[in-house]
Amino acid sequence: MKAIGLGVLLIAVLGIFALRSNLNETAGFSSPNEVELPLGDSTVTVVIHEHDEPSFAMLVLHDDENTAVEAGLAFAEEYGGRLVELRAQGERRVRFSIGGVHYDLDPNRIFTEVGIRATLSPNAADEAVIATRTFADSLVALYDPDDVIVTLHNNTPENYSALSYAEGGQFESDAEAVHIEEGVDPDDFFYVTDRRLFDALRDADFNVVIQNNASVRDDGSLSVWAARRNLLYVNVEAEHGHCEQQKAMIKALEIVLASLGNRD
Repeated sequence: MKAIGLGVLLIAVLGIFALRSNLNETAGFSSPNEVELPLGDSTVTVVIHEHDEPSFAMLVLHDDENTAVEAGLAFAEEYGGRLVELRAQGERRVRFSIGGVHYDLDPNRIFTEVGIRATLSPNAADEAVIATRTFADSLVALYDPDDVIVTLHNNTPENYSALSYAEGGQFESDAEAVHIEEGVDPDDFFYVTDRRLFDALRDADFNVVIQNNASVRDDGSLSVWAARRNLLYVNVEAEHGHCEQQKAMIKALEIVLASLGNRD
């Protein structure tokens, strides 16, 4: 019989802990800090949850991915760290106006010039492009990662998963390699830009995809931005409702980063 993998073991252990209804009221958390970032004639709220125990910073870009926020706060409550979440009235896309013209954008498609113009519209005014670029820069500065960018995302079944990057998948050309662990839901997976992270998470029995940094499509995502700057990037992706699984994945990532010398 195959030995129990780190991922399966962590999920089993962490599954016994019930999530608390209001994590920010527990010891160790400071009051959430709300920052209003300008975007054209509008502002976008970014909330920073800080725990006094050190760990890495996590970023949630889509306001309709509530499991990601829940899992990130649960991890930070137990192990420390910082969670930065963008709020957009519970919607995936962010709405704003400039000069009386209304726009909306996907906040994970604004980190390159190509991505900005694609997510706004091909005919977006230069003022809207500049405002979006400034907002993206401000968001990264506010997130202020240390040695690795960690984003948390959620998906829905049969819509997007690690299989999307496998042979025949919609995003096959964006991936250098894909590992699908037997018995693990392909909706729960890591997306990384570094081979060491891919190998370590694969060996820990998780689903994991490594981006092909040389040929990945420029969709404006933070993973593309990070790869161009030779920065470590990890997306901890889980199905909506898989909070315990996502929390266990975050913890496994912390262990892996420590083993690779990227954490003190």
